Amino acid sequence: MAQPAYVRVAEAIRLAIEAGEDPKYQPGEGLPSSSDVAREHGVSQETALKALRALARDGWITIVPRGRMFVRARPRERIVVRDRTVYRDEIGYFFDLNAKDWRAVGKPERTLAVPPDHIADLLGVPRGEDVIARNRAMGPPGSQQALQLTTSYISVALAAEIPALRAEDTGPGGIYDRIEDAFDQDIEWHEAISSRLPDHVEQERLDIPPTVPVMIITREARVERDGSRLVAEVNETRMSAEQFAVSYTVRRDDSAVRPQGGGSP
Repeated sequence: MAQPAYVRVAEAIRLAIEAGEDPKYQPGEGLPSSSDVAREHGVSQETALKALRALARDGWITIVPRGRMFVRARPRERIVVRDRTVYRDEIGYFFDLNAKDWRAVGKPERTLAVPPDHIADLLGVPRGEDVIARNRAMGPPGSQQALQLTTSYISVALAAEIPALRAEDTGPGGIYDRIEDAFDQDIEWHEAISSRLPDHVEQERLDIPPTVPVMIITREARVERDGSRLVAEVNETRMSAEQFAVSYTVRRDDSAVRPQGGGSP
């Protein structure tokens, strides 16, 4: 079955954007008008508009007020942000080796907020109950563009026990050092990775269209209390899924033993 004309036009423009050779389709440059696109591809202006809207929906171009259109800059390489290892430097613990030197973009925020239900469940607090939420946007040094958004959730009860967890300045090493000091034990971290489409705040802060998913890393900071596990903090980090990836070594289970001489001749 033949492709609809607008699909054919959109695909031709997408390939030109990916190739990066046509001066009309360079990132940040204004695109030809729908009339020009229609003439170039031998279609109606309505078909050309439909193709351009499809490209905007899929994140290839940006349409701004008054009908102006620009090729959206897309990452050429992914930044690997997780390798299932925690590191430490003179500032404290960190989890993104390739983002070791990143710093806050804008001022961090502290607030009382009702967390998502899955966060409340992990913290062991009733759904709908306020917790301490600490928000930060992170990016490369000197950058005004955030590449990661992080929110740290802590129960009000634990913050009452460890006041530094709700303080503006949590001291050297941050909240993880305060938790380890208070419990006199090493934190055990557990992460889960998921994805979803971005909300309006994530679209604006990460500068991504609504069709580009965000990768979400949900990290629990676990300690032992009275013989049972306590999730002292849950951190959710969100980032553009088209720019970030996860890398890790696959570990052999004890059952995954190489056969010794058991193959066929």
